[in-house]
Amino acid sequence: MKYTGKPELLCPAGSLEKLKTAFRYGADAVYIGGNFFGLRARADNFTPEEMKEGIEFAHSIGKKVYVTMNILARNDDLEGMLSYARELYEMKADGVIVSDLGSVAMIRQEVPELLVHVSTQANNLNWRTCQAWLSMGCDRVNLARELSLEEISQLSDELAARGADFENEIKLEAFVHGAMCMSFSGRCMLSDYMAGRSSNRGDCSQPCRWNYHLMEERRPGEYLPVFENERGTFIFNSKDLCMLEYIPELIEAGVGSLKIEGRMKSEYYVGVTVAAYRRAIDAYMADPEGYKNNRALIEELLTEVCMVSHRDYTTGFYLDKKGEQVYSTSSYLKDSDYIGVTKGCEPLKEGKYRLLISQRGAFNLGETLDFLIPGEAPKSQVICKMTNSKGEEIERAPHPMMDVYVETDFYVPDESLVRRLV
Repeated sequence: MKYTGKPELLCPAGSLEKLKTAFRYGADAVYIGGNFFGLRARADNFTPEEMKEGIEFAHSIGKKVYVTMNILARNDDLEGMLSYARELYEMKADGVIVSDLGSVAMIRQEVPELLVHVSTQANNLNWRTCQAWLSMGCDRVNLARELSLEEISQLSDELAARGADFENEIKLEAFVHGAMCMSFSGRCMLSDYMAGRSSNRGDCSQPCRWNYHLMEERRPGEYLPVFENERGTFIFNSKDLCMLEYIPELIEAGVGSLKIEGRMKSEYYVGVTVAAYRRAIDAYMADPEGYKNNRALIEELLTEVCMVSHRDYTTGFYLDKKGEQVYSTSSYLKDSDYIGVTKGCEPLKEGKYRLLISQRGAFNLGETLDFLIPGEAPKSQVICKMTNSKGEEIERAPHPMMDVYVETDFYVPDESLVRRLV
């Protein structure tokens, strides 16, 4: 039978601090990149020392870390990739994410104890492809974004019918949130051609977000309409994916790991998005039918993921809807500003607390701030008193990274994120 356990919540971590934030807000596992062989060359990425520290931290709290090695490899990459895989095994990484067939075969042969997850870059669209990867000893397959929920369910059923062991293992993984690529599962040549930076080797300049007009060579001045069909989008700039509303359908289709995109996004993005999906998964698993009928909670969580910087949301190809992916501007939307992170909270008399905020964005006396406490719904507080590190009362906190003390009516744990609604 297809996988029916509690799905893993797999989240991006572009730095050591983001890794800890993801776990703090409920991630079961994170995926990270080192300085080589991943598809985010311009992310902060991890040094070997940071990677070792991150893996050890994750294991100390019962969590997992997967490392990206998903470039489309050339001959000159293979020796280095093998050496890197051995290093990751020695670091006790919980798995590597690979897209290239030869690289997968090499790692499985030379470092057989290291678990391999097949990247979405491998264009995994059908059950036979997934079966082939699993027969090579791969532990998991990340499905192509172009599949519908119905196709995923069929794929999962076919694998189960042919003996795939889903009972106690996660085999299928799917992206549920974040940026989408205009090319098939991310295989794009625009950046390489236009900017000399290869997206298939981790250095995409995102030319799909630029402003374009389509004109045929023999019809100068005549701008042509651009359409999309079931095989992909022919306009460049896609909306962002959001499947928060369809957690039950994903689980029932047999997806065992729900993956959020965004290794280059901020710590604030990681915390808010992970927290929303954590609450959704837990609520569904506790009471499936109750969750499906709890429209108020679903709307609350959808509001949360609109707080971070994003493009208009879409369900992509999951619901087999056409023409809903095109995003007509390169601008982003957000309903809140990231203010800072809490660093200490001590009780005062009469139910008041003195809270230290390490500031990331300016705010003023009299404004309402939201405090994102892991495992809880956000709590709001009007700021009626604030002081600087010298104890002087101030009306505005203008300087990034300054320490600001405010009074609250509730306790706020350390490392909680703080925001202001826009």
